[in-house]
Amino acid sequence: MASGQFGEEAMMEEEQLNDLQEQPPEEVGQEPISLLLKRRREAKGLSLQATAAATRVPLRYLRHIEGDGPPDLLSDELYLVPFLRTYATFLDLDPSSAVAEFVIAVRRRENAAPLPGPAPRRALSRRLVLLLLLLLAGVGLLVFFWISGQQG
Repeated sequence: MASGQFGEEAMMEEEQLNDLQEQPPEEVGQEPISLLLKRRREAKGLSLQATAAATRVPLRYLRHIEGDGPPDLLSDELYLVPFLRTYATFLDLDPSSAVAEFVIAVRRRENAAPLPGPAPRRALSRRLVLLLLLLLAGVGLLVFFWISGQQG
């Protein structure tokens, strides 16, 4: 029965996420989730350090969730979802809505980022090509003389 409950909960979150994605950004919320979390924490008079201690969410993750962390902290920002859920609950916010808005923001950033193109091919310089050809010819001559020396 517990697995059915989680399945229904996941379906509800997916439906909520789809509903939010169809709305323009300004209708999703009054402000970005990162700013909302930061303002709510500050309104409660809590420092990031105190919040990290109370929630057991690493300080660097809280900074990143609030939009102040280094952009290359994680290879996948969705790793932060469990921490975001804990943080939103701690701040008396709906964790499902916070996660949905966070996922949408991450997807928008990913879609806005240019896709990496193929790596530029470096053209071999003429000198390098000539050097390689001479080296190959030299090795060929050595092999030729070595083989003819063994036969005679």
